[in-house]
Amino acid sequence: MNWKKLLCAGLSGALLAGAMAGCSTAEPQPTPAADDIAYQATGLSRDTVLFTVDGREVTADQYLYWLLTSISTAKSAGYLADDEAWEEEIEGQPTADYLKEQALEISKLYASVANHADEAGIVVTEDQRAEAEEQLDQMGAMYEAYYGLTTQEWLDQQCISREGYLGLNDAYYLVSGLEESLKESGELDPTDDDIRNMIDSEGIYSCKHILLAFPQHDDGSDPTDEEKAATKAEADALYAEITAAADPAAAFDAAMNEQSDDGRDETTGELYKPEGYTFLSTGAMVDGSGSLVTEFVTAGTELEVGQISQPVETDYGYHILLRQDADNEETRTAYTDYAMNQLLDQWTADAKVETTEAYDNLDPKAFYDFMMNMVLEWQEEQQAEAEAAASASPSAETESPAPETESPAAEPSASPAA
Repeated sequence: MNWKKLLCAGLSGALLAGAMAGCSTAEPQPTPAADDIAYQATGLSRDTVLFTVDGREVTADQYLYWLLTSISTAKSAGYLADDEAWEEEIEGQPTADYLKEQALEISKLYASVANHADEAGIVVTEDQRAEAEEQLDQMGAMYEAYYGLTTQEWLDQQCISREGYLGLNDAYYLVSGLEESLKESGELDPTDDDIRNMIDSEGIYSCKHILLAFPQHDDGSDPTDEEKAATKAEADALYAEITAAADPAAAFDAAMNEQSDDGRDETTGELYKPEGYTFLSTGAMVDGSGSLVTEFVTAGTELEVGQISQPVETDYGYHILLRQDADNEETRTAYTDYAMNQLLDQWTADAKVETTEAYDNLDPKAFYDFMMNMVLEWQEEQQAEAEAAASASPSAETESPAPETESPAAEPSASPAA
């Protein structure tokens, strides 16, 4: 599982994917540039300092991207359904304050990582920046193909400059460099207690299982009730045989290797996962390879270590589970990113923030309304251009009107370069 907290795009602080590093120290421009979308949206030039994080300046260019993300995420979660909703509270805070604080916390994290990267001498290389440039251009080409947006138009609709957006990608490399440096120094090496604390705090489980699959039909139809009952009877008999053995764990392994219908190598016939599955209580597997079905997770988390479950039905068939200790290779491999996550949390919690008057006076609703109106105006212009082109076409009378362009701008997102 990827424990790394990078590029948080949600209100709840989902796993990160980088750290913001580009922090301007320039004074606000007396006359903002014509392409300064931050100034158009808020009256603040993009290099206006909104707050500092342990002395590192965070500008409007960096912060407004995250504010737009926070607002869009809140709307996606069912908040801000109308103008009156802005007067309500989210988690006990006035809506505007809550959204500003969420965006500030993300920016605070990015600035904190940038500060620690400076202290450690970690920098973004020319090759890494070139890679980020190339991927931004590739993403721009995709948006142009699907939405008719140029890269600059897409960036404008996220309220961020090209350089500011690339700073997000710089952050990924900074975090990776910091983690590598800490690994080399041994600071991320776990003790047995560290592993146990991670298992307990994150809720990590590990189970082997025997799958007795339902019969599959060539026409794709579901197994019949009779077929399900026969599979259940087979599973019950196998469970009774295993639990009656002198060494149930050894009997379980033997039955698993001989009879389980779980995935097997076509050449050797060996199970792909004889060591079982290590997963979180959400069902996500620790190695990041996917998720387990709900019934499997529920049964597995209710077992004690060493305990064998009675047959559990899923859409695949009946499973017999054996819970084992989650201190294994997969969990220990995940520890490095987990420990880095803990450091990121601590750095952010310890960082000192000092806001400016510009930040205190910033109105999230007015900012968001401007951004949405800008998107609507752009869509109307695109539609008008499409209609004009259709009218000018010799076959206009027989052609259908061009469909309305749907912009992705209402849901800002950032993708790290790596």
